[in-house]
Amino acid sequence: MSRISRMSDFLGRCADTAGAALGEGNFAPGPAVWVGKREVAHVGGPDVLEVRLTKALIRDRKDALKADARIELRKNASDWLHVRVKTPADYDFAFALVRDAIAANLPTAPPGLPPEGTELERRRRFH
Repeated sequence: MSRISRMSDFLGRCADTAGAALGEGNFAPGPAVWVGKREVAHVGGPDVLEVRLTKALIRDRKDALKADARIELRKNASDWLHVRVKTPADYDFAFALVRDAIAANLPTAPPGLPPEGTELERRRRFH
């Protein structure tokens, strides 16, 4: 199985989590996990998943996240982090992070389905 199809399958598994849906990515081409109209995970590059864990969770877990070689935090405060995924254990770790991101974003995400068509194109112009 190619890395791309493995990551797509992985995102589909994540989107099966209650409160999540699979849609087209706003920040990167390809599939993405959404909570309402907020994107929470997408492919960030070869073997990289970007996860919107939220600033609060990143702040709460900062020491553990910084100590994990699979994690790359952004320089400035951000809702997002990068997770390197290569092994089955990495995918399990990333799945837990995406589940946490879904739960953290559920209370504040705008309700609805992932954007499509002209709505998605309009959003992409701003990113």
